[in-house]
Amino acid sequence: MRATFHIFYNGESCKDVGLSVISRPTIPVPEREYDTIKVEGRDGELHRDKKTYKDIEIPISFNFVSKTPDVWAQDLRKVKKWLYSGKDNRLILSDDPEYYYKVKKAVMSDTERTAKRKGKFEIVFTCESYMYRVDGRDEKEIGEYLYNPYMESQPVYKIYGNGEITLEVNGNQVTAEVTEQLNIDTKLEICYNAANEISNAALTGKYEGLYLQEGDNNFKYTEGFSVVLVPNWREL
Repeated sequence: MRATFHIFYNGESCKDVGLSVISRPTIPVPEREYDTIKVEGRDGELHRDKKTYKDIEIPISFNFVSKTPDVWAQDLRKVKKWLYSGKDNRLILSDDPEYYYKVKKAVMSDTERTAKRKGKFEIVFTCESYMYRVDGRDEKEIGEYLYNPYMESQPVYKIYGNGEITLEVNGNQVTAEVTEQLNIDTKLEICYNAANEISNAALTGKYEGLYLQEGDNNFKYTEGFSVVLVPNWREL
């Protein structure tokens, strides 16, 4: 029997709150961003590649079925609680479970009540352009080499030890002061310790130099430290 398409968001399936997806959404192709420059006396315009992508919007229409007519409003409140709980911003489609989208915001339309127990509405999920591998959240202990089979990614490094470490990734060097543990989030461009206290002054160097490039990645770091990373594998 063919499984019914559904979504996971905030750690739960939409089916758990009485929702069924009317039809699988069309996922838009991310749009590359460019600066447009008009040059006097020249035909057309110049386009400077910013090497970034615009957010995408994924609209999904749902049917809603309450247990009984007298608890319709109560059950609908459970749907809104699920949507806006903020527990987990990952949107996972049931027929592509190895990937997720990072949701920046979710907007729910007014609910049209089509019968005593039934209604329908749309939720628009505004997401980052990339889709991320679920297993890209798993920690990897790094040695001298790591292969990235996906697109360039922005990992989180976790460094364990004490003292000053020099970390080199593909020829790009940073230095950091470590007291037991230092985490380097290259996407958010922040450093923090094991207690989640911000420690940006501990790092000298550029965060983007620590990105994982597509294909081969080479590492060197000071002896006496242990370094693991969360690769955050991603694709378009």
